[in-house]
This record gives sequence, structure tokens and C-alpha cells, in this order.
Amino acid sequence: MTLRSIINTLIILLVFSVGNAQDESIGRVAKTRSSSAFFDSEERQRFFAITVGGRKPFTSGDNFMGKGLEGESGIDFKVQMYIYKNFFIGLATGASYFDVKNQERLGSYRKSRIAENYAYFGYEFLPTDKLRLGLNMSIDGDLDYKNTGFSTADIAEQHDSAKLNRYGLYLNYELARHFMIYIDYAYNVSKTNIDVPSQLDDFFSKGKYHSIGVGLVFTIGSRDLISRFLN
Repeated sequence: MTLRSIINTLIILLVFSVGNAQDESIGRVAKTRSSSAFFDSEERQRFFAITVGGRKPFTSGDNFMGKGLEGESGIDFKVQMYIYKNFFIGLATGASYFDVKNQERLGSYRKSRIAENYAYFGYEFLPTDKLRLGLNMSIDGDLDYKNTGFSTADIAEQHDSAKLNRYGLYLNYELARHFMIYIDYAYNVSKTNIDVPSQLDDFFSKGKYHSIGVGLVFTIGSRDLISRFLN
């Protein structure tokens, strides 16, 4: 997914979410605010959450990413559905951009972009009236490495693939009923399919990088999926 398509999708979803939020506000009868519990709260229940933000990646470890790449920037886009109370599943897409700091170890290119697509699940906790603490883990993820800036004119770009294991946590601050800001952290492990001589397998078979991100969250609805069927 390209950056332009992500932005276009975001605009469509934002228009949809604003319309739903307005309809819900008009039709909702005022009620006494219930006290927030740590594990769930009927007052603060949501159905969908749409997240968009930026991130800073950091490579680590004795592997081709830790020794050869330096993180520059990234973008995140997620859509998640609350299945029961604050348990959710979601789909995510994004990209991380890196500069090559050691061409002797990696090859004669200067830039690398990692496109990320994965499904995930997790749970949100409610430590205070305005904060949401979430933990999540990828279920299935694919990465596409695109290497560019080769010193030879006959190679424009090079692609490699990998599987992604991602473990993350985030903290949301509620500015309004359906609008939040967030900060998050993720630990990413990529298991690659890069063809290299056997003596280099250990170095190129796995890449590790962390990321710290900030952004916006837009939510839709006030009941989880199962509650919609039960009530």
C-alpha cells in the first residue's frame, strides 16, 4: 500500500467516523456518568478505532538491521474492532524508512524501506478516566524490504520478503468522546527470506527493530461486537 493510498483511505474513514459520531451524539440520551473500572467500562466502550500516526524506528542486535541500518522515520495506519468489552482484533499497514550505515555489510545501496502489513489482537485497560493502556501482538504479518540508491545504474531497486512478529503497547489520552492522541512502543522481529551464502545465514535470517510512535485515534460506536448481538 502506497502513502497516497493510505492518505486517501484515511480521508474516507474519517468522514465516515465523523458522521457516525454526530449521529450517535444526536440520538444518545444523556445519562449519569458511570465510574470507570480498570478492565472495562460501559460508558467508555467503543466499537471501532482508527489510528494514524508517525514513528521513529531504532535497529538493534547483531544482525543485518542492527549493524547495517539506521532508522529515519515511519508511518502507521490501523483499524481495530472491539470483539468483547476491551478485547480487540485489528489490521495494520505501515512503512519504516532506513539509511544504510554500513554498505560493506549489506551491499551497494543507500536506502531501505520496510512495508508492513499484519493482523493483530490485544486488550485495553482503563487506569484513569482519560487514559487507555493497550497491549497487542501480531497474529500474521508480512514485510517487504525495498532497497534503493544503488551505485550501479543497472539496478533501480531490490526487494526481499520477511515474516513479522510484533509486540506492542500504547497509551491513549482521551481529548473527546471519539478523539484521542496516543504514544506507543513496538518491538519487531523479522524472519527474512534473503538469499545469501550459508556462512551469512545467521546474520541475515533475522532483523530486529524497535519503534516509538505518536498520532491520533478516532473511534466509532459505543458497544462491542458481541454486545450488539446480545442486546
